[in-house]
Amino acid sequence: MSLVTLSIKTEDYWRLFNKMHLCTSNEQKKIKQIKIGQNFCQELEAKGISYSWCIKHPEVLGCNQSRKYYQRYQEYLGSDYSICKHLVVHERKGQKRVFLIIVDDEKSVDLKELKEQIGCSKLEFVSNSELDDLLHTVPGNVSLFHMKFDIECKVNLIMDKELLEKSLVAFHPLYNGMSLFLTPDNALKYLNAIHRVATIMDIPSKNKEYVLEKVM
Repeated sequence: MSLVTLSIKTEDYWRLFNKMHLCTSNEQKKIKQIKIGQNFCQELEAKGISYSWCIKHPEVLGCNQSRKYYQRYQEYLGSDYSICKHLVVHERKGQKRVFLIIVDDEKSVDLKELKEQIGCSKLEFVSNSELDDLLHTVPGNVSLFHMKFDIECKVNLIMDKELLEKSLVAFHPLYNGMSLFLTPDNALKYLNAIHRVATIMDIPSKNKEYVLEKVM
């Protein structure tokens, strides 16, 4: 496991955290978020789940922003990795099942075709408040790892089969100012550790020119 671009050492972050009463509210929030990301990395290690790289970067709100920072580390990451895009949707009517759909960021998901394949009613994006209730997060910070908060198993996870063919997949460790790159096998190992499974399928795509997606 490797950590790159941390501007200061881990112990320095802890020192700052212990002096939070001297920091502004924004600085305190930043330190708390960094601690969340670091604690989650430690949680993975405790579960025996390894990752190849951990990159510290400015907070991002979308895959395009992430790509800008990842490109700086092509020497380490190589080119066969996937920036994972997360769509959180639910059925408009009927059972109102919730789905977390994970695909490569370059795939534009055809939700109309997908609903036919999985046998559900029309899909729409969840509200920010529902996202918080379900996965304890906000738009721009959704990750596979947030499935740990779905204690009542309300969220059905669907992952694109193409992701399993990549050397590495990238997810935020509960904080969108850090990114973990791990093998697809280790991503599935994480799901097994939290007693969850993913439906793996060829998720239908639609021409990007005609689709506007709300990326969580």
